[in-house]
Amino acid sequence: MRSNSKLVMANYDAATINSPNPLARYAHRTRVRRSLEYVRQRLAEGRVLDYGCGSGVMIAALIDEKPDCAVGYEPFMDERCRPGLPIFGTMDEVQRHGPFATVTLFETIEHLSDEELDRFLSDCEQVLDPGGAILISGPIEVGPALFLKECNRFLIRLRPSEHYPVEFLKASLLGVPARRASNIKTSHRGFDFRRAMASLRSKGWRTEVLAYSPLPIGTWYGNSQVFFRATRDR
Repeated sequence: MRSNSKLVMANYDAATINSPNPLARYAHRTRVRRSLEYVRQRLAEGRVLDYGCGSGVMIAALIDEKPDCAVGYEPFMDERCRPGLPIFGTMDEVQRHGPFATVTLFETIEHLSDEELDRFLSDCEQVLDPGGAILISGPIEVGPALFLKECNRFLIRLRPSEHYPVEFLKASLLGVPARRASNIKTSHRGFDFRRAMASLRSKGWRTEVLAYSPLPIGTWYGNSQVFFRATRDR
């Protein structure tokens, strides 16, 4: 799985924040900007762990503002936005740099199985300070934004839609999620952030939506990303 994940995630920035599609580029850059805003609000509480940090764009930005305030965990992807970033491939290495006031899980939860989500939450309980929080972002794969996403996947990546026509209409118009992809490491199909939040609550974590992005309309319908916070329900 490691080699396949590396192949899929290669040149990740070129497909997201540097995408040739202006709409996709705007959405991803807005996501990064908002992610930084939410993390900055918590820097006074302590250090940050960016879990599944990708090429380290956010880590680099945070360290430029406040040295030694953040580290990253990225077990699959070797690509880095710049050399020398404190990004580690094992949780043993990460724990030596803790504890942390904030753990971020940006654009990663959609790729975690139930077992991996349990492991992530267990890791958080080990490295978070008392009263610490998890900041999470994920894609919205329902509503009108799904139509634009599928166009981008086809026109830019030359990837045909994975949806059946009826389920695509239900998902994009009615908000009924499609069936989950057989390989969630390489596909977002069927991910439902509402179910993800419900799963966290069932595991004893309080969840709160912070914002929908990139449009400031206060609802998921029409937006492509969601930001929410999770804190331990004690």
